[in-house]
Amino acid sequence: MYGSKVVELNATEILGKITSLDIFVYYLGKGVMSGGAFHSPLRKDSKPSFTIFKHRDGTYLYKDFSTGEVGDCFTLLSKMYGLNHGGVCKLIDNDFRLGLSQTSFSAPTKQFVGEHNESLEKDMPSSTTIQIKSRPWNSREDKSFWGKYGITCEILETYNVKAALAVFVNGDLAVESNRYNPIYAYDFGNSRMKIYQPFSKSYKWLSNTSSTDLQGLSQIPEKGDTLVITKSLKDVMCLAAFGIPAVAPSSESCLIPEDVVSMLYSRYARIIILYDFDRTGVSFANKHRKLYGFEWLFITNGKFNTFDYEVKDFSDFIEKFGSRKASELIEYACQ
Repeated sequence: MYGSKVVELNATEILGKITSLDIFVYYLGKGVMSGGAFHSPLRKDSKPSFTIFKHRDGTYLYKDFSTGEVGDCFTLLSKMYGLNHGGVCKLIDNDFRLGLSQTSFSAPTKQFVGEHNESLEKDMPSSTTIQIKSRPWNSREDKSFWGKYGITCEILETYNVKAALAVFVNGDLAVESNRYNPIYAYDFGNSRMKIYQPFSKSYKWLSNTSSTDLQGLSQIPEKGDTLVITKSLKDVMCLAAFGIPAVAPSSESCLIPEDVVSMLYSRYARIIILYDFDRTGVSFANKHRKLYGFEWLFITNGKFNTFDYEVKDFSDFIEKFGSRKASELIEYACQ
């Protein structure tokens, strides 16, 4: 049993909180968003024949081309975990911490990387062109969103972050902003761009950057004592607000090339890696530590008998605890 309140759930209540795509991505991984076929989660197969597609009513479904079977996310989870419909709804309620049928939760069935929405990302080939129609930094929503992380408009401009009215992919309109869905563009030059939709329920990121791109590299001082490698440009900008030089790879799962690390060590005496305290973050922080001798720092979340800060990353830490506590954390890390 998943909680203390016994409430019968149904799909409508679940989909009032999250989307069917959120559910597919959580249990199958963000690779399902590529549009291509992958191996079935229901059986062993030698050839990828399983896909996720968007139905004309806006929901996402799966299709197994080997059997011809089509179904929704609830049907898939029923088959994967041997649960009835009510059991599937309770499973999702627990894993996404929705609080619909319980006030206390057991451990998630599958440990996902970061928050489920944060993992929704569309990586496009570097040959894909992404363009934006920009707008000024003048809305209350902009200042409210970035300000809670200690990021000012001056910092955003320094890191070439732009507010966008609309995004165009290969010349075609892809998405438009509104007061409920602001859009921001990280412009890395040379036609490389990462689009950020912090409140989107479909995908938060749209990118044509490469795995070798290092975010924030052109903004750090030429020489220094300590450099922090973190997981996102947002965290880079948060650290910059405290005067800490930082860079971030395209994603936590990118291994920084040896020649880039050598260049960084020629400029900084000490390198600290600050990744999320989850499976991917710990794994890749450890890989970098073993390969290059990076020190590591984690904001822990209760796993492995650690203290639970109840936050995911440094930007969330600032939002929850404020700038003073964040400054103390940085001072401790840089001792």
